Amino acid sequence: MTSLGREGVVGRTLLTPRGGEVGQEPDANLALEEALFLRNEGLILRVWQNKESVIIGRAQLARVETDVGYCKAHGIPIVRRFTAGGAVYNGPGNVNWSVFVARSIGSGSLRYDSSPHAIFRTASKPVLAALAASGAEAWLDPPNRILTRDGKISGMAAYVSRKGFLCHGTLLVAADLDRVKALTTPSAEAIEKRYTRSRDTKTANAALDVDSFVRALVSTVANESGLVMEKSAAVGKELELMRELVATRYGDEVWNLGDPFAWGDKVAAPAVVR
Repeated sequence: MTSLGREGVVGRTLLTPRGGEVGQEPDANLALEEALFLRNEGLILRVWQNKESVIIGRAQLARVETDVGYCKAHGIPIVRRFTAGGAVYNGPGNVNWSVFVARSIGSGSLRYDSSPHAIFRTASKPVLAALAASGAEAWLDPPNRILTRDGKISGMAAYVSRKGFLCHGTLLVAADLDRVKALTTPSAEAIEKRYTRSRDTKTANAALDVDSFVRALVSTVANESGLVMEKSAAVGKELELMRELVATRYGDEVWNLGDPFAWGDKVAAPAVVR
């Protein structure tokens, strides 16, 4: 299931299937992101998709980042992730990517760092290389956006601890951009500054073949990390923690739609590993 490219370091590629326990359910996928982060001891590249949903940052108020009434009426989930940043669209025409790097990876161009800006630079590098290999000209707009001449194609968020970091992002490839705008345009309501606000940004699709992009991304991560990245899947303890996180947080409307600061340290730090 795993491969050791450097002594004690594991390289894994998780290409989530449409079916199975996780599938395209946003609460399960966001819970799995946190579970993988907490359990990771090497390097993981994950490519995954959600059904149509709005994903908000850990310190955001859902009611000012999307139309909660519309989403409820149309069965569109709103899920809070444990990483920071703004609201993003997930659904048809969007692919999510995630890079998990443990502290044990301290050399090479894809290595552990504790600086958010450095993490965004590090994680976006293989994504930009894969985009270029797929015929899409794009660049990093610091700190955490990937742009083309037509607009924003990817927004990134990150979390870092003494054990490692996670950087994940969206990638619009064939999305209905009017739908993206309708679901992620923030309200003009003024609220306390402690809540993160999204920016109303022009978005665009990256013109590429998704399968070719994924192959190029896997190859680039392997080259930059020096690891053989073997196909894998979430395993026992990761899935067990994912289920627990869905039950206690990601499947809870209070977590997703309520005041994030009512959750205390759960907003500022991931769950404790047991």
